[in-house]
Amino acid sequence: MKLDDIRLSFSALKAFGKSPAHFVYYKKRKFKQSAPMRRGWLAHLLTLEPEKQLEILVIDVQTRTNKQFKEAVAEHGEQSVFTRKEYNEALNLAEAVMAHPLANKLITDATAVEKHIEFSLDGVKFHGYADVIGKDYIADLKITDNEPRKIQRWVLDNLYNMQLALYAHSEFNSEAHIKHYLITCDPNPPYGVIVYEMSAEMALDGFNRARVEVGLFKDWYRSWDGETMPKSYDFLEPLDTPMLLELPNWYK
Repeated sequence: MKLDDIRLSFSALKAFGKSPAHFVYYKKRKFKQSAPMRRGWLAHLLTLEPEKQLEILVIDVQTRTNKQFKEAVAEHGEQSVFTRKEYNEALNLAEAVMAHPLANKLITDATAVEKHIEFSLDGVKFHGYADVIGKDYIADLKITDNEPRKIQRWVLDNLYNMQLALYAHSEFNSEAHIKHYLITCDPNPPYGVIVYEMSAEMALDGFNRARVEVGLFKDWYRSWDGETMPKSYDFLEPLDTPMLLELPNWYK
């Protein structure tokens, strides 16, 4: 496949950031939702698109090993079938988010939710789904441990500043006055909700990181034969020398 025909997602670019092998594995893998992913997907639906809950099937059982649940999955597919316990947990998350004044305002004032977006960055096509788009802001809903002392590192480790910056690039002509929000909800009771606003510096860092990764991806993809599985350590040079593990500045 030619580079012009490739469409990347944020997740694919994130995988490439680990190594070309991670990217190839990500593209070829058989996708299967984990329990936290299912809960997050359902919480997103109940929070952002509650009218679509008519499209899911809730089986009044507590476990997925129940015979009635398995029969429903066989008939309707795993994506749309949930246990009563899964539904109630996701509903608790959704209600907690919508009870938060600022989170509620960002969602109810949005011009679009769960919007499919397509755009190009430095000659590479992208697509994805933006959770919340407002007149002058973009927001993403994350179900995660959201303690303030942990969240900064979590955002940078997972490149979520890059994700928001990419989506803002798609939706707005200029990002200079666009606000980038993370609506976070702890997955465990009492489902604490915190809304974070990214600084302009953090958002710009995310966008610049995306451009660097796109440049590296283009160089690698042009040299790849399209079939050979890269070694997961191809990006480490030199291979005969160990990487030095040092104390990070934040620890010092």
